[in-house]
Amino acid sequence: MREEGLSMKVELTVIEDLGIKLYGKLPPVISEMVANAWDADARRVDIVLPIGSIKEDSKITVRDCGSGMSYADIADKYLRIGRKRREEEHGDETAGGRRVMGRKGIGKLSIFGAAKKVKISTVSGGRKNVFAMDIDKILKEARKTKEYNPEAIKINEKTGDKDGTEVVLTGLKRTTKIDPTTVRRDLAKHFSVFGRKFRMYVNGDEITTADKWRDVDIEQEWRIENERVGGEKGVGWTVSGKIIATKKPLPEADLGIAVMARGKLIQSPTMFDVKPGSKHAYSYITGEIAAEFFDDDTDLISTNRQSVIWDNPKGESLKCWGQKKLKELANELQAVRTKKREREIREQPRVREWLESLAEGEKRTADKIIRLITSDDDMGPDRKNEIMEYVMDSFEHKAFQDMVESLDNNREPLAVLHMFKTWNVIEAREMFRIVHGRLGAIEQLARLVDLDAKEVPDMHKYFEDWPWVLDPTLTKWQHEARFSKMLSEKYPEAELKEKDRRIDFVATNARGTIYVIEIKRPRHKVDSKDMDQLADYVTFIESKMGNANSVYNQVEGYIIAGGIKDDRRTRRLVNEGKEFRRYVRTYEDLVSQARTVHSEFLDKIEMFQRQGKK
Repeated sequence: MREEGLSMKVELTVIEDLGIKLYGKLPPVISEMVANAWDADARRVDIVLPIGSIKEDSKITVRDCGSGMSYADIADKYLRIGRKRREEEHGDETAGGRRVMGRKGIGKLSIFGAAKKVKISTVSGGRKNVFAMDIDKILKEARKTKEYNPEAIKINEKTGDKDGTEVVLTGLKRTTKIDPTTVRRDLAKHFSVFGRKFRMYVNGDEITTADKWRDVDIEQEWRIENERVGGEKGVGWTVSGKIIATKKPLPEADLGIAVMARGKLIQSPTMFDVKPGSKHAYSYITGEIAAEFFDDDTDLISTNRQSVIWDNPKGESLKCWGQKKLKELANELQAVRTKKREREIREQPRVREWLESLAEGEKRTADKIIRLITSDDDMGPDRKNEIMEYVMDSFEHKAFQDMVESLDNNREPLAVLHMFKTWNVIEAREMFRIVHGRLGAIEQLARLVDLDAKEVPDMHKYFEDWPWVLDPTLTKWQHEARFSKMLSEKYPEAELKEKDRRIDFVATNARGTIYVIEIKRPRHKVDSKDMDQLADYVTFIESKMGNANSVYNQVEGYIIAGGIKDDRRTRRLVNEGKEFRRYVRTYEDLVSQARTVHSEFLDKIEMFQRQGKK
């Protein structure tokens, strides 16, 4: 039985470059010890991390129940840096039939990326060996003799302990406290072999597949089953695994697909050189695939097993597959999300009612604009609803519909928003045309007043053409022949005095209001008799509304004149009349009111005139 002193041949650059510098984070360091446990056919690995602040006596322990190491194994295998196990043992399976994870023989150096000292206790076949190493002493000896002698604490000591290995790290380089949840999640991403036959625990909590995406709200999932990679040249090159889409954008560290081989990470999450910003859906995609062909005969994996070497046929084929798959799934995800957003908009009561009111051709145009709006992943629901309100308000304009039709189906949502901005200008210029006409109408009324125009035909026709002067909410009305006839029969002109003859017209609007309008000349002043006569007209029409098979709900009476006589009874009747929707409007007030209401449009006109000069 071999018991001569332990020896490690070392080069200073090897320790620094493959140990201290290469493994700067804790999870990759622990993953190398977990991989050793796997290769030792362990069924369980316990990782114990310090709780709270890191102190001088803080330690990290990794314990497994594998086959352990004999003294000869330690000397001839473990302490040989760069030993290629698969080649020396002419096989890549463990005694228990597992595919070996280790390959380069340098993972053991990773511990010095996290700690200055390590003590390894291992039991195999009833014999216990314990030895310790110190990075400061290793580096010192490496500079002198290139040989380091670990401290042998126990050599082939008989024991009743079960086989297994315990690694204890002390002199931790980390100064901030360690979050066990983060370590557990990172270790879950480093392996795909945990389950019934290989369990991993961090501070007593078992690592499961769910830890890979524990904080992720999964929206969609795709299974990859033995998909071929590399075309004709890729004989036997297949990948399997799972790709998921999350409901919220992922942090950059979690973005992309992790690549595994032999149950261990060989490529941290990658987008296969696809730029995440080129398609919004990429920001939601993560997952894991197994590419066993990458860890077969040729070594195509980086030293720290965090990335593969892409510049080779296998790497190029895997990248090509990944780019194609990401594009395919991103398009599918975007289509599903668009349909969902489209459904949500269409189910809104006002939108549904609006769509039902459209003609068939208009519905096709409306469908197109809804698809364009909902295709934008960045746009929030409030903004989408705001735009839909705008669409519904603008849709009656043929120019707006034509503009929507001019957009191709693949137009980016930003282009749609630009189109709306363009439409704002078109709509504003259309409003300019309308308002310009209204301002002209106001000035026309002022001229008619100055000329003391006759009630018929001048003033009568004017209010027929421009009803909004009387009530700014009115855009149009129509004569109500039935009620006009009733009034004429009730109050025949022959029985009226000459100056009172003429019930100018009865009109209605879309709101179900009947207007009885008496037009006087601009110099006429309303008296109490005029108010009594208007009250008679309004009361009579109100009494007939229920018998007219109509949808009218109220009556308003107006006298339009130059002024109001300044006597007590007339003033009282005018004031009381307002309670019963009987009003007097003077021409001067109408002109002033119209100018005030349209003052904003005057500013707009000045703006467009300035723009036109640029």
